[in-house]
Amino acid sequence: MFGYIRPFKPHMRYYEYEIYNSFYCGLCKNLGKKYGLLFKLMLSYDFAFLGILYNSYNFKCNTIERQRCIIHPFKKRACLCCTNNLDYTSAAAVISVYHKICDEIQDRGAIASLFFRIMRRFMKKSYIRASEKLPSIAEKIEHYMKMQIKIEEEKISSIDLACEPTAQIMAAIAENISDNDNDKKNLSQFAYHLGRFIYIADAYDDIERDQKKGNYNPLLLNFDDISQAKQFALQNINMSLGEAAEYYVKLNLTKFRSITDNIVYLGMPNFRAMNKKEIRKNRKAKVEI
Repeated sequence: MFGYIRPFKPHMRYYEYEIYNSFYCGLCKNLGKKYGLLFKLMLSYDFAFLGILYNSYNFKCNTIERQRCIIHPFKKRACLCCTNNLDYTSAAAVISVYHKICDEIQDRGAIASLFFRIMRRFMKKSYIRASEKLPSIAEKIEHYMKMQIKIEEEKISSIDLACEPTAQIMAAIAENISDNDNDKKNLSQFAYHLGRFIYIADAYDDIERDQKKGNYNPLLLNFDDISQAKQFALQNINMSLGEAAEYYVKLNLTKFRSITDNIVYLGMPNFRAMNKKEIRKNRKAKVEI
């Protein structure tokens, strides 16, 4: 996915970051064990959050221990031992990543998409395996990705229509976290508005590149001036985050509330500060204290 659902680390307590990191590392190990190394390399913050959300609703063992891995061979890091708790998250991640690769192929020319075509070939078996575990979610994601392709081909200018497939995909994944009808409704609506936020934030970040390369971006179809387009995007992002927060407070979270609070109230609203370009810029900047 996109990686916009992340914590705001400066405001996390040490033990909270350790717990968050244990889910991220546990998910990485689960993906590698059940779906292959390729999917480990495409792990995003979005699914670490999904793993925490799922485990907050489902009472399971969440033992953490320090382990080594390929990425961190010399220093042990906190890792969730009961990685089977992340089976749902891993399957959803594999299905989503596979369709993201298909979308990249659609967006690029024959030569530029060659790398992604090769990746898709290697991912196919794992995608089928994940789809067998979550058939209804796989079907919905495929449907909405086809809708996304149609929107891009027809160059739909409506921001709301452009956001809809991503919002619906997020809703479909989140609503199955709980079997309770009321919980399903709140999870679905919460994730729907997260999906809107993700799509618009991605369009915001990519607007200069999309303008240069002539890629589809609904913001460019509504505004000639990039600064006006970005201002409009930020207004919509704030609205989507506000709507998401309204449903978030209704969620029946049993664990990890301080971590999810950090992500919802600090991490996502500060997505610009955590943009890779901004991080590099801020490291070079002088700070007065």
